Amino acid sequence: MSNQFDTRDMDAIVLAGGESKRMGFPKAFLTLGNITPIETIITRLQSIFRTVLVAARDSNGLTDLDAVILTDQRMERGPLVGVAQGLAVSDAPWCFVVGCDMPFLRKDVIQRMALNLEDCDVLAPNVDSHLQPLHAFYSPRCLPIANRLLDSGVTSLQAIFPSCNVKALQSDLLLDIDPDLISFRDLDTVDDYQAALKLTQ
Repeated sequence: MSNQFDTRDMDAIVLAGGESKRMGFPKAFLTLGNITPIETIITRLQSIFRTVLVAARDSNGLTDLDAVILTDQRMERGPLVGVAQGLAVSDAPWCFVVGCDMPFLRKDVIQRMALNLEDCDVLAPNVDSHLQPLHAFYSPRCLPIANRLLDSGVTSLQAIFPSCNVKALQSDLLLDIDPDLISFRDLDTVDDYQAALKLTQ
């Protein structure tokens, strides 16, 4: 792997500021076994990235995590806030962005993705005909676009896509290492959480 695409020169941003309306409980504090998903995610990311940043509304309950905690400096809420904050702090050529509720992410999938980072501002997997804005790579070139959107009141992460050079990585390129595409499963609802508990038993 060339240095240009070496994840050890990149940073990772974990978004932990979601309101979890459908879950009814902060996702960052769920447990799978004896560990929270965010702890699992941080441990896996630390093994392949230079620095792991956790972007959250506040630091309550997060200070014991082995990561750099970034708290929202804006009044706006939404994933774009956390991504913008992480990109502003990082001086890496790329940042990998993932939600705190994606405990099945795989290092080999992330590294396969990193091999495809040329000629784009965003690399997002295309899973079931949908681009995945989380579990995606973002370059610093996205930051001014994100800030302009936030200044206009837009907080959706996908909103930056029309103004960025987005490369879609087809999920069939990952099936040899993640046949069930479990990397992209999140804990969006109570049913998702119950299914994840069964997988980890």
